[in-house]
Amino acid sequence: MNTLSVSRLALALAFGVTLSACSSTPPDQIPSDQTAPGTASRPILSANEAKNFVAAHYFASLTPNTAPWSPSPITLPAQPDFVVGPAGTPGVTHTSIQAAVDAAMVKRTNKRQYIAIMPGAYQGTVYIPAAPGSLTLYGTGEKPIDVKIGMAIDGEMSIADWRRAVNPGGKYMPGKPAWYMFDNCQSKRAATIGVMCSAAFWSQNNGLQLQNLTIENTLGDSVDAGNHPAVALRTDGDKVQINKVNILGRQNTFFVTNSGVQEPSANRSPAAYAGDEQLY
Repeated sequence: MNTLSVSRLALALAFGVTLSACSSTPPDQIPSDQTAPGTASRPILSANEAKNFVAAHYFASLTPNTAPWSPSPITLPAQPDFVVGPAGTPGVTHTSIQAAVDAAMVKRTNKRQYIAIMPGAYQGTVYIPAAPGSLTLYGTGEKPIDVKIGMAIDGEMSIADWRRAVNPGGKYMPGKPAWYMFDNCQSKRAATIGVMCSAAFWSQNNGLQLQNLTIENTLGDSVDAGNHPAVALRTDGDKVQINKVNILGRQNTFFVTNSGVQEPSANRSPAAYAGDEQLY
């Protein structure tokens, strides 16, 4: 037996295995050889700077010395505060989602309130105002598609057409909690309602939670190929959680803003956490 040949063979095999191991390392796991501060055309973060861009800091506050928001899983009570469903169904407190939202707002509590929504199609807008306490809206069906909320709203429609479509039968009236939201849109001095007011579901509620629902702007392809904003969900509040929700729309489907009613705010950065979400 030639010992030298065996040794060379073993060395060759070991070298081959080493090369194979190196070549199989995923590119994103290969340590970077770049160092801070890099160059003007390719700047590199220092370790101290980079620590602000990890998952634990995704929801960092603009307020100094405030810990980042760390959302916990949505938990549901054994008995909700309100139940939306068909009239006459045992346990149902309201037949429309907006009526349940209004009832929750009237309580003016700083505690979280829960609105359970039974399976069905709920045609029309839902406006959730800013309030001391947060709301959780959740579907009681087996799947998100079992509860459908929304309507067709085109951002290019006239103010008058929008008013007739969104406010049938005085759904939004002076004195009702969400009146200020509706009134802001109907009072616009513009030819069209615009993207901000095209939302089928609009919330200014901090801490809003949505689970097991479908929220849709059903405008779809009923219009031409031009610019037709059709927002399904608009949220202006902070610390919003969305889990197992289908969000369906034609254009500008999911609109996360830091807006007041009239215009965006420059002094806050809203956080929205979407878990198991389908966005179309």
